[in-house]
This record gives sequence, structure tokens and C-alpha cells, in this order.
Amino acid sequence: MYSEVVAPILASLGGATVIVAAFAHFLGKVWTDRISKSNSARFNSELEALKARNTLALEEFKTKSSLSLKERESFAGISQEFYQQFFAKRIETYQSLLKIKNDYIAGMEEEFLTEELERWGDIYHSTYTSLRKLMIENQFYISNDLDRLFGELRTLASKYIKDADLVEAHYSNSETPPWENEHLYAVYNSFAKKTSGEMKQVFEQISFDVSKLRSRVEID
Repeated sequence: MYSEVVAPILASLGGATVIVAAFAHFLGKVWTDRISKSNSARFNSELEALKARNTLALEEFKTKSSLSLKERESFAGISQEFYQQFFAKRIETYQSLLKIKNDYIAGMEEEFLTEELERWGDIYHSTYTSLRKLMIENQFYISNDLDRLFGELRTLASKYIKDADLVEAHYSNSETPPWENEHLYAVYNSFAKKTSGEMKQVFEQISFDVSKLRSRVEID
């Protein structure tokens, strides 16, 4: 009797369990599909947004690169033109410096009247004055070494230039030529003796700079 009652109940429960398990499996599959689709949609959306940002960044980079390239090409053209003008002006400056140097050598060593009239100091002062004027007007075009050496000479020369100017101002109404003025000659002579070493270095640097310029333009 017990088995007749219990058996149907267990049978019915067993059937329900199978149904519940099948239903749970079905629901799990449905939710898994929904979650998978939701995640896939979100990932696709994020991927598209990332692609859009990267595309925008790439376009901005292309635009900036194009502008930068144009600026560099333009600058290169200006630089080449500027360099050509600079080099031409530098050559012109050193041609003038060479002339001053050669005139100095000719006056000091080749002109017989210099020794006869004892005009060394006057020639020295005149040479320095010409150098100073040219150097100041073309300081941008001379080498750094020449600029430094002439700066040292100019510092030492300042005292003698002031003394010479004072003497010239004092004897401005005199008919005596400057090189025959004993006071002025004394200043010129002292100037030449005290700064001749620096003047020599300046001339040597001019020759060195010219040799470098010559090596850049020589073809053979």
C-alpha cells in the first residue's frame, strides 16, 4: 500500500525536476546570449569610438606634418639665401681687412719716408683707426676669434686713443702736421710699442681666417 502511494509521488517529482532543470538550462542559455550580445555591442561601440579618435588624431598629425614640412622647406630657402648673402658680405669684409693689413705692412716696412720721418706711430694709429671703424661696422661678419682678439686690442688702445684725441684737440689750431707734433707723436709711439703684440695677433688671425675662406671657394 505504501509503495503504491509513494511511487507515483516520487515519479511525479522526478518528472518535475527534469522539467525545472531543462527550463533552467534554457533560461541560462537565453541570458548568456543576451549578455554576450550586450557585451559585443558595447565592445563594438568602444572599438568604433577608438577608431574614430585614432582617425582624427592621424588626420591632425598629417595636417601638422604637412605644415611643418612646408615651414621647413620655406626656412631652408630663406636660410640658403641668407647664407649666400652672409658669405658674400664676409668675403667683402675680409678683403677690406686684408687691404688695411697690406697698407700697414707697406707703410711700416716698404715706405722709405716712414723711417726718414719717423712716422711709425702715426701709421700705427691710422691703421688702428681704420681697423676699428671696419670691425665695428662689420662685426657680425668676422670670426669669433678675430672679434675676441680685436676686443682685447681695443681695450688696451682706449687709453692711447683718448690721450691722442686730447692732444689733437689742444693743438687743433696748430699748422704743424700731426706726425711733427712732438706730444702727439709721443702718444702714437707709446701706443704702437705697448699694443704691437695684440695688433700682430689681429693681423695673424685675419690671415688665418682668409686662408679658411679661400679653402672653401677654391676649386682645384
